[in-house]
Amino acid sequence: MMVPRPVSVVFRVMLLSLSLLLMGQPAIAQKRATRYNAKPSNTVEAAALEFALSADEVNSLVGKKANVLTSNGKEEVDVEITRFFTGRDESHIKSMEVKTENATRGKRLFATRLVEMKVDDKTYQFQYLPSLKAAAIEDMSRKNAAISEKLRASNEEFWEEIPEKEQLKYVDEYKEFLKKVGTHFSGFNMQLYETKYFLFYTDMPAKQVAPYLVQLDKMNELLGQSFGFKPGHNIWRGKAVVVAFLAKQAFLEFEEEFYNRTETGNAIGLCHSHGDGKVIVSCYRGNDPNFFGAVLVHETAHGYIHRYKSTVPIPTWINEGIADWIAMMVVPSSKEVRFRQTEAASRLRQSHTFGGQFFNNDRLDGWQYGSASAIIQLMLKANPEQFKLFFNGIKEGLTWQDSLQRAYGLTVEQLCQAYGQTIGIPRLTP
Repeated sequence: MMVPRPVSVVFRVMLLSLSLLLMGQPAIAQKRATRYNAKPSNTVEAAALEFALSADEVNSLVGKKANVLTSNGKEEVDVEITRFFTGRDESHIKSMEVKTENATRGKRLFATRLVEMKVDDKTYQFQYLPSLKAAAIEDMSRKNAAISEKLRASNEEFWEEIPEKEQLKYVDEYKEFLKKVGTHFSGFNMQLYETKYFLFYTDMPAKQVAPYLVQLDKMNELLGQSFGFKPGHNIWRGKAVVVAFLAKQAFLEFEEEFYNRTETGNAIGLCHSHGDGKVIVSCYRGNDPNFFGAVLVHETAHGYIHRYKSTVPIPTWINEGIADWIAMMVVPSSKEVRFRQTEAASRLRQSHTFGGQFFNNDRLDGWQYGSASAIIQLMLKANPEQFKLFFNGIKEGLTWQDSLQRAYGLTVEQLCQAYGQTIGIPRLTP
């Protein structure tokens, strides 16, 4: 009888397996490039150069006024760009010199600290390339125009940036909606708790609420970090709304009254991601507070994924995999995700295949969530920057298969093999 390995050991093996596959990819061979023939050393760096300014375009910025943001959050406002210090390739920035209007000498800003700058109402981002010890300057208007054209071809679009006044208007609209919920459940003593990112409306006792608010904020922070946002970024249309009941019957009544939904299966929570960007999560606590915490984070993560960057839907296995992974990270006291991973490994050891449906299904079987979260964790541990590139690629209009190839240099079959090696199935097939 094969005894499942401890999870910590499993993921050390998963990381090694994916690393071994990646070692054979052409991009890695570029690490041998000399400083006289400098090229990006991996897929992330190569992607950063796709919309980078040429040497002539970089030089054309000298003498212009700019606002420059650095990695410590400090902004140099209305400074003149006096010089770029470059490598042999003059489009690769080692540092830049800026000067305020009345200063007698310039101030040097090094590439490792440069984040973003605005010049003539155009936004540029600095993409640091470790292999070159320099940064490329990415033209965001050029990049976003190309992505928008690709999205329009599939009837998708970027989510619009929402001005602060509009954000406040949406929050007020949600509060009016919650008043209607409170009127319907007038005997439930519903209370509203508001954080920077969430409106949490519940009939739970006040002392039970605080841990869940902490978990939601932590989810928001960790997903933001994984997707490349600066701390404090608000992805929501106003805020995300959570309606949480103590009892299942109230949850079912809410679904029927406000969403005309009479069938919820075994769901403890549901995420309602609206086409206009609104996100409302409904759920009930039940008898297991740890399991409820994981469900709450899982469902709200679906809303975060919906609101990220564009309206492009994410394939189910990736969507559910990210939601379960973040639930495991934020609520480690819940063992549900780890149980699913162990169960998935056990089932696959019997079949040696996903059966051709896992990566294409609109819905997953319960045990398949375990494979989904394990694969997502494998990809994140192998290289967080490549995972950002992978996820962004999908949201920018690539198929997930093409984005996988672009970010990791892997086929679906190779990704399966990497995961399969961790559970004793080196020839696991899709």
